[in-house]
Amino acid sequence: MDELFESVKKRAKEVEVRKIIVASSTGDSAKRAIRELGTQDHEIIVVTDRAEVVWDVASMSEKAREEYEIKAEEKEHPSGISYSSPIRKELKDMGINWIIKATEIFRAINVPGGYNVAQVIAQTLYLFGAGTKVAIEITLIACDAGAVKAGEDVIAIAGKNKGLNTALLLTTAHTDEFFGIGLPDSKKPIQKLRVKEVIYKRDW
Repeated sequence: MDELFESVKKRAKEVEVRKIIVASSTGDSAKRAIRELGTQDHEIIVVTDRAEVVWDVASMSEKAREEYEIKAEEKEHPSGISYSSPIRKELKDMGINWIIKATEIFRAINVPGGYNVAQVIAQTLYLFGAGTKVAIEITLIACDAGAVKAGEDVIAIAGKNKGLNTALLLTTAHTDEFFGIGLPDSKKPIQKLRVKEVIYKRDW
């Protein structure tokens, strides 16, 4: 992970990108980003799971259970940084202004007995690794929340389970304008999301 942050730090300086979006379910990845990147030269925006996300422990791999330090007797494990969590206050005290709770964009609305279009996009992005899919999602989420503006260049960092393995340089967009398509009668140019560069990528 040290290599990831070194790559991000170097590239952010080269392309003059200040805003770094980080996926963090427990707060650990967010805290690591703060320690490695600092908040003086970078504005770190944290995106976490929506409210009341609970994982079924039985369906998790042994590796994932170990990474999240889940106790043997646990049947369900909560995920996400809640509004009442002491971790949220800790991150605020460390200089974080944005901690955004949201549903995964490409989860969309679950459809009985089938997939929706958003889930097809998700499965396609998974071909490039979970980190790639999540990095794109958190960029859309941050733009929808107003933490970044559409058309702004940012770096998004994400991964799989409890860790970070991917860093992308992206041009942001709103979720409904993902493909650069606006309302039928819209005459203004629409900013679509662009993945401009893969700064760092490992898969595990």
